[in-house]
Amino acid sequence: MRPDDATLAARPQLFRYSRATAPTVVFAILALLALIGLVLVLANFESIRDDASEMTGRRSGLRSIVAPALVVIAAFFAVAFAWVAVAGSHRWHRVETGTRLTARHFLVSGGSDVADVVHANFATGDPARYLPVPNHKKGGIRVAVYRADADRLAFVTVQMGKGADAAAWPLITMRDRAFVDLKRLSPEDFSRRPSGAGSVDPNLFG
Repeated sequence: MRPDDATLAARPQLFRYSRATAPTVVFAILALLALIGLVLVLANFESIRDDASEMTGRRSGLRSIVAPALVVIAAFFAVAFAWVAVAGSHRWHRVETGTRLTARHFLVSGGSDVADVVHANFATGDPARYLPVPNHKKGGIRVAVYRADADRLAFVTVQMGKGADAAAWPLITMRDRAFVDLKRLSPEDFSRRPSGAGSVDPNLFG
């Protein structure tokens, strides 16, 4: 699985992109259960169809679609869970401590000038400057906020494009008061202006 963040991928001495064991195991088990369900539905397709033919009243209109619908549903979940287990269970970790980073992602429309502003605002470490974080349905600018709570550190990346080959701005590292301020933010806080005054951490760049 290719790394999804150019800024972190450019620093292999600090970060690694690897499979997270717990989500992989969970979704692999779910995929297996869904596959077993699919096999059972296919093996008993005729019986299910015959049972459905006895449906009466308002449900009578569902007679012909019950069995095929069960096949489609079981197949969908088997494929979806398998995909997540294989491709969707990778996470960023700090090399030094092994701490897994929890991420929040934003899409911002605009060019490099907009990315410059977003990056500069986050670089202050002051919520009064970087909130609210723009978040659009479509956009070429990708902003990621990572937290390593066990290490009391946070990281912000800004890039244009997708994957490890995207144009990336310098990594922002938040620690001390800047980390505390960021950690206090709820998901809703990122979309609104802060109610109180922010604080500036002079030691942000890692």
